[in-house]
Amino acid sequence: MKKMLLSLAVTAALSGCGGGETLEEITKETPVLKPSIAVKFDPSSSVVSVPNDLLMSGTKDGTLNMPGEFLATGQAVPRAAYANPQVALGALDGWSTQLPYVIDLDVPAGVSLDTDSVSMPGAVRIFEVIMGASQTDADCSKVPAGIACKVVGELNFGQDFITKANGANKGVMVVPLKAFKTSTTYITVLTTAISDSEGRSISPSSTYTLVRQNADLVTDAQKGLQAVIRSYENALESQAGVSKGDIIYTAAMTTQSAGNVVGTVKKLLAAGVAQGKLPTIQVPTQPTISVANVFAAGGMTNIPVPFNGVQYMKGSMMLPMYSSKPQGTGIDALAGTYWQSMCDSAVTVLGYKAQAGSSFPEAPISESDAMCSALSNGALRDLGIDPTRHLTKYNSIPKTQWVANAPVQITKPMSDLNVINAVRASMGLPAIAMPATGWPVVILQHGITSKKEDMLALTAALSLQGFATVAIDHPMHGERGIDVDGDGSDDFNASTKSVLAYMNLSSLLVARDNLRQSVTDLLSLRLGLHTIAPVLGLNTKDVSYVGHSLGSIVGPSFVAHANMPLNPAIDPLFKVNTVALASGGSGIAGFLLESGAFGPFIQGSVLASAGNLLAKNFNAYLSDGAVANCASTLPNQEAFLTCGYKSYVAERTAAGDSATLSGINSLMTTFVFAAQTALDSADPMNYASAVKATGTPVYMSVVVGNGGANKPDTVIPPTTANPLSGSLPLATAMGLQNVATSQPLGNPASYVVRFSQGHHSSILTPSFSASAGGEASGHAAANQEMQYQLSAYLASRGRMLPMLNANVIAQ
Repeated sequence: MKKMLLSLAVTAALSGCGGGETLEEITKETPVLKPSIAVKFDPSSSVVSVPNDLLMSGTKDGTLNMPGEFLATGQAVPRAAYANPQVALGALDGWSTQLPYVIDLDVPAGVSLDTDSVSMPGAVRIFEVIMGASQTDADCSKVPAGIACKVVGELNFGQDFITKANGANKGVMVVPLKAFKTSTTYITVLTTAISDSEGRSISPSSTYTLVRQNADLVTDAQKGLQAVIRSYENALESQAGVSKGDIIYTAAMTTQSAGNVVGTVKKLLAAGVAQGKLPTIQVPTQPTISVANVFAAGGMTNIPVPFNGVQYMKGSMMLPMYSSKPQGTGIDALAGTYWQSMCDSAVTVLGYKAQAGSSFPEAPISESDAMCSALSNGALRDLGIDPTRHLTKYNSIPKTQWVANAPVQITKPMSDLNVINAVRASMGLPAIAMPATGWPVVILQHGITSKKEDMLALTAALSLQGFATVAIDHPMHGERGIDVDGDGSDDFNASTKSVLAYMNLSSLLVARDNLRQSVTDLLSLRLGLHTIAPVLGLNTKDVSYVGHSLGSIVGPSFVAHANMPLNPAIDPLFKVNTVALASGGSGIAGFLLESGAFGPFIQGSVLASAGNLLAKNFNAYLSDGAVANCASTLPNQEAFLTCGYKSYVAERTAAGDSATLSGINSLMTTFVFAAQTALDSADPMNYASAVKATGTPVYMSVVVGNGGANKPDTVIPPTTANPLSGSLPLATAMGLQNVATSQPLGNPASYVVRFSQGHHSSILTPSFSASAGGEASGHAAANQEMQYQLSAYLASRGRMLPMLNANVIAQ
């Protein structure tokens, strides 16, 4: 039909031209129309820019529907199949809150995108909306799912987000400047203000043009898409004053939930407390030794005197583990060990109930079914109808897979206090005595590839301020590695083997759930303190938290959950009064890729396992060309891959191989999108506002470098290409005040201090780091200043922040 109409139009034009002119003359006078830029959008051919809630259509469990989740028979794929990054998104109940995203354009030859028009206010508008089948809005609860119901408000350009053309100028990129709310739907609108090089507005796709019309369509798929798109445009026009004539394209995205699963674990712990059950820390009778003794046994010499005044003890506690144990010794054995729910999803249950009708079993059919129903007020069941059992806001009760015996490290000032008070006197400080209520406690949490014993470096500074400390290893670290084959050597241990045991790039859901496990372990540890308080003389009503690196990454989630009101009778048992974070960051996938320490290894791992021609060429290089350059790093495979990737990129750059370099860059962009989306519910950015809302005082130290020899943190960068990834964006999101001078005694307040000297681990060691550069004296001075600031801040419970050495502070 379109061809016929086009033919008629051409004939009419020719017949109306009048006498004498030849076809050649007419052609010369008629301008040639250049094709226009259009938005790529054709769901029937799988042409949809993500994030987009169309991938939620027809969901049976409340998660995204991704290709590869089901076999040809309709059965769910094995759990290990979710190691595929694309398939992993199918385990999520929404999209990332913080990633930039691109709406792809079809840009024909001869025209280009007017990049200035893309970056102007009004070119792209974003609205928060409430969708149909809402569980929180009564008016929208009866509206069909996927249909726009209410417009809540519009985001502010330049404050909440900006827009720009993507790298190839073939798409419109939306860059969040603030994290979107979790479990919230937003509609992105492209307007006619976006133009091409001819000054013409870009066009909607033919599919979008078809379904936005109020016309009778043929197929059920077309009618369904029409109802969705028209609901977006109708809601925007009637409730937000957006003219349909100004709309080129609309897309809804619902951000994923964050905190529901760990919040449920806290509720389960609280229920245990109500029944008189607390996680128990066992501390056997043991000889009195100092931290100095521990250091000496490890071969350390020239141990600072204060460590002689810190008593060291060791205990243990049983922790519920929600990841299943691997059955093999290779990294692939971890692929299917991520968390799963003990129940069927509420979405699945509702769908099954509607289908089963009167045959639906209202009464529990088993003990586990009864438990699921009781814990969820009947929303969840265990009927065996949900094969995947992904943990989402619709299904938030994790299944305990096993119980681990976790060693607990404890320190406190020696009972005689002779050493402590002698050191305090040398510092011009008054003597201290054990408070009648017991020593206040600081929970210490170490960094990735580190171990709890490394945090002993802080115990002298904290003991001088009258603090006891307690620490456990992260899962898959230190004494909590896993020895599958029983040969006496851990097969999975990020401290002694591969970082991938914890931050698992081969299965992103495993990495996410290791982060969750770290948080739930800390919640159990916080409760467990009450079981040793009377025996050890600890004041468990006055508990602070210190996290370094990975400990700073999981810290905001732990503190947000610990301090979130639940029950007035239970809340004090979880409460954390004051927090200090060193060298942490948000936007995990982004900062890992840009990390000087981990980035090349991660990029090399992603490239080597891409399964395409890029990977084939890179792996061939590793088998040949890189060996000569990187042979000295073997047999350490991580070091070899890191060296090999750096060498390969340098070689391709020198060769001017722009195609390969562009392909690698595109691959990394795709990986970051998948990885951050998968990790998002465990990312600290999604808990920053909750920490701020609880009013918990927070101190954060970040090494930003001096613009010269001393580099910024080379492990977790202060900032990255993504405005929400890195250390400083997290500090901003938590509402920390950037200060460079002493802050006097006053009300509790939160601060971030940027250090010009030091390196990622300067909070723990005065040692020089070659990767950070600078002078050894600067690193030692940064260590002393960091520990002083941290301990003094905690001692004042966040009411003051003294500084001694301005030379190590960035002004």
